Amino acid sequence: MLAGPTVNATAQPAKATIVARGFDSMLEPLDMEPAAAAVFRLNLDEEALRAVEAHAAARSKAFSDFVTAHYDQLIDAGADLQAMRTMEPAERAAAFGRIRTLFADMKPFTARGTFIDECADALTAEQVTEARRMADEWIATRKAELRREVFPQTTGELDPAANERLEFRMRFEEIGAMVKRTIAQRVESRKAQFEDVTKRLDLTPEQTEKLRALFMEISVQEIQGKREQGAYSMREQQHIFGELAKILDESQRAKLRDMIIERGASRPAK
Repeated sequence: MLAGPTVNATAQPAKATIVARGFDSMLEPLDMEPAAAAVFRLNLDEEALRAVEAHAAARSKAFSDFVTAHYDQLIDAGADLQAMRTMEPAERAAAFGRIRTLFADMKPFTARGTFIDECADALTAEQVTEARRMADEWIATRKAELRREVFPQTTGELDPAANERLEFRMRFEEIGAMVKRTIAQRVESRKAQFEDVTKRLDLTPEQTEKLRALFMEISVQEIQGKREQGAYSMREQQHIFGELAKILDESQRAKLRDMIIERGASRPAK
């Protein structure tokens, strides 16, 4: 009794995984492709990590270009999937057609292969195998969970139409997470551009959240082609400062006016 529990010396260490569950036992969503999450879960050395991050940046740029070119199409396809259950058969067939067209338009991006494929030159053969195992595990877990949600009464194999619907939902969840990540990255880049301004204004947490929502709106408008991407013109900056002023108190607005004057005075004369 005093010897304590028996320990199995041959027990295998727990395998790495990207599968995580919340308090409700539901699978925690990813904010990136499962393949990307799996690669970043690997124990990478510094050189491999730098190479993987470079691949991630290139892939993110390629996906951002796709989103910019097809933003409205993505929004419409998402709405189609949400409304699929209430559609008549003819409407559902048309919706499937629109989604297939979107996926066909996405081929220049999907032709790159998975993130694991893109990073293979920076990984060992064992790391590639391990990353694929983790990604496949997450995909299988989510597919089983989603099947229970979408087809709770169905047992056995799904018919082709139902399976296609499930595959579309899976793929669109992944795309949706990537779109959110793309917008979030743009928000952070915009935040960095105006970081000095916002620090000097000493924003409250509530004001900071409103500013983040403003940058989110700007980022979406850039993706939609309603704003020029990249560096802001003076006119764009003035517009943003005007929107920013709406969430400030009087003393902060006075600071903002002084800062705008400073910025104008510091610009070289033409």
